[in-house]
Amino acid sequence: MSEAAEQSRDQQTPPTSREVVFGEIRRLGLEAHVLELEEQGFTVVENAVPQDQLERMREVIMAQSAEKSGKDAIDLDTWDGGQLREGCYLLYEDPVFEKLVQNEYTVALMQYLLGRSMVLSTVYSHVRSKGDPALPLHTDQWTLELSNPVSVAVANYALVDYKKDHGAFAVVPGSNHMMRRPAAKREIDVYQNPNCVPLEMKAGSVVVTAGNTWHGAYERKVPGLRLNAAVVYCRSWIRTQELIREGITQEMLDRNPPRFAELIGVNNFLGFGREGPNFANAKPLASRFD
Repeated sequence: MSEAAEQSRDQQTPPTSREVVFGEIRRLGLEAHVLELEEQGFTVVENAVPQDQLERMREVIMAQSAEKSGKDAIDLDTWDGGQLREGCYLLYEDPVFEKLVQNEYTVALMQYLLGRSMVLSTVYSHVRSKGDPALPLHTDQWTLELSNPVSVAVANYALVDYKKDHGAFAVVPGSNHMMRRPAAKREIDVYQNPNCVPLEMKAGSVVVTAGNTWHGAYERKVPGLRLNAAVVYCRSWIRTQELIREGITQEMLDRNPPRFAELIGVNNFLGFGREGPNFANAKPLASRFD
């Protein structure tokens, strides 16, 4: 075959999923983050979310939390009125979260962990205030056997600055290699586990953790709120935590690119009844799998 013919064939052949995944990692300069995921079980990407998006997410989460907690209003910096309710089903609260679940840095790393057929499982916010106890160390692949490659992974976006005494994210580096969950009290407690460290980071950063990594949160000891947006992705055959596909509207699909439909599972034929599967929904991803 001539060189021109080979080039023509290469131009016509879609890239494999592996080529797509690693192409995105290289384009975004995330090679070192992939290495951290393998070695440590987590990685932090700074400046992953712009300021205007941060502010809007905080507004939406605090509004939902106040409503669910029976409060007229809550203040981000001064709240000292006890525990507050979480933010849930946030994808349907405001279009800002549609942007969040498509964040290119997170999607690139999640595709590495879970494959391009991954789907969104939940968009959740832990609203932590003074007096909230520390969140025990745990794994997010909590209903499944731990595995490598993982079946679940989480992107935890810091919507405020994370500091240890302000309720920072806690993690045990390298715990992804243990392939077991923390069991003993000393292993579970973020203050007693000698290998647990706080991830202190600026608002707008995201920490991506594999589903078999031990992590939790420290107690918030000062007034104000620690807000996050925990975006969970899973493999397409796993039941999602929230009713993601069931809530999607045509308007949401129309205002987003095709990859959004793939991420929220619209192209997944699973979940059928007596009528049987509709394979017309089983649309392939933009390029073939290898």
